[in-house]
Amino acid sequence: MSEGTPSEALLKLNFLSLPYFVCLLLSAGFVVGIYFLFRKRSARTKKAVLLVLMLLNIEQHLLKSFVWPHLYGQGFTYQNTCYNVCASLILLSPFIFFFGKGALRDALVYVGTAGPLLAVVVPFWFSGQDVFSWEVLRFYVCHVLLITTSILPALWGLTELSYRRFAFVPLFFFGLLILILMNAVICVSLGLVGKGTGSLFETLYSLNPCWVMHPAPPKGFEWVTPVLEAFTPPVFLGDGTRPYTPLLWYAIPMYLLLALLSLLIGILVDHRRFAADLRKLFRKKKTQVK
Repeated sequence: MSEGTPSEALLKLNFLSLPYFVCLLLSAGFVVGIYFLFRKRSARTKKAVLLVLMLLNIEQHLLKSFVWPHLYGQGFTYQNTCYNVCASLILLSPFIFFFGKGALRDALVYVGTAGPLLAVVVPFWFSGQDVFSWEVLRFYVCHVLLITTSILPALWGLTELSYRRFAFVPLFFFGLLILILMNAVICVSLGLVGKGTGSLFETLYSLNPCWVMHPAPPKGFEWVTPVLEAFTPPVFLGDGTRPYTPLLWYAIPMYLLLALLSLLIGILVDHRRFAADLRKLFRKKKTQVK
């Protein structure tokens, strides 16, 4: 069969294509399947299942060059480190879940679910690639495992979400960004990435992990930049004479957005506590008026 035939085109992972929806259904099916398979088991069993899935994800991330045929022989690279949000969460999730408390575990549920879910819903990195390629398979495996281990603790009742902790979620996200930036600095220093590309700042500006250094929306999402910049003080924005201020250039809009989304989701899942707090607030105001 020649390259570019209609049959081959059907196998390309394009937005809203048949493979796109099939991958979404399979991803959702895995999460739902694990949920129902173990939902009536003991808390100890559920934690064991989560630990196994987390460790599998960590293994495939750290040993990419041995687990995935298309990466074989590359050795340890920048992509094996905390180079983006999902990679960082894959490595940190068992520590946060088993040793963290309250706000940390809430943030893991929110960010650990929303981050990879957004990547799966809008997989622009893999637009036009063969759905059966190893890299596409790896992409779905790591992101779906991360979604599963992030949302199931809440669905199984192992993590009790509270809307009151919504303000911490964006702070957790910014903590991840700082970790990712520091990771990039270390990797540049060790020669894992950015060899011969100029000064450290120029290299980081080129790598631009998670848009920390400047906006870099993919094709079709250029409208994101003016929206973010509308809420950013001009002193943090780049122009023809100065670069963007790392992280601070989108700290305010991202904090507002993440805090609002966290509050709305928190109210939905923690509606009883929210309603009780509202009743207390109104009773207190009535008492003060009298």
